[in-house]
Amino acid sequence: MKILVFSDSHRDVESMEKVARAIKSDMILHLGDHCTDGIELEQRLEDIPVIIVKGNCDLWTAVDDEKMLDLDGCRIFMTHGHEYGVRNGYSTILEEGRKREADIVLCGHTHIPRIIKKQDICIMNPGAVGEFARGPFRPSFGIIDTGDENKCSIEKVSSVI
Repeated sequence: MKILVFSDSHRDVESMEKVARAIKSDMILHLGDHCTDGIELEQRLEDIPVIIVKGNCDLWTAVDDEKMLDLDGCRIFMTHGHEYGVRNGYSTILEEGRKREADIVLCGHTHIPRIIKKQDICIMNPGAVGEFARGPFRPSFGIIDTGDENKCSIEKVSSVI
């Protein structure tokens, strides 16, 4: 299964839609900060399910803070990351992923794309898909392939649109 991972879209639904149309996927995960963008994206695409968690900018929405998914035998823990202090490092969210027996931990919040592999867990922060990418980092997104030993990768938005 091929899964697109977006975070921190901050009302830039257009970039997510362009990426989703360029890269055919089975599912999209949105890690918050304007989680309503994920809802709008799902309406535009119609045939691709979008699973959403809320971020620190989504306080008044009725969307879950965290979700555990089991996709093709791959256990995925998804959260925005602010409640685990990811701006100060990934040790707390890594420990939570281990408690949940996750294969992949997904978070955003920092706007900085990053993949960390620790023993049997992959932590992915896909960066910011929208125009609010920080510093030298360009808008980016993540890809998970559950059929290829839970492979995680990050691509720049501009490389596909």
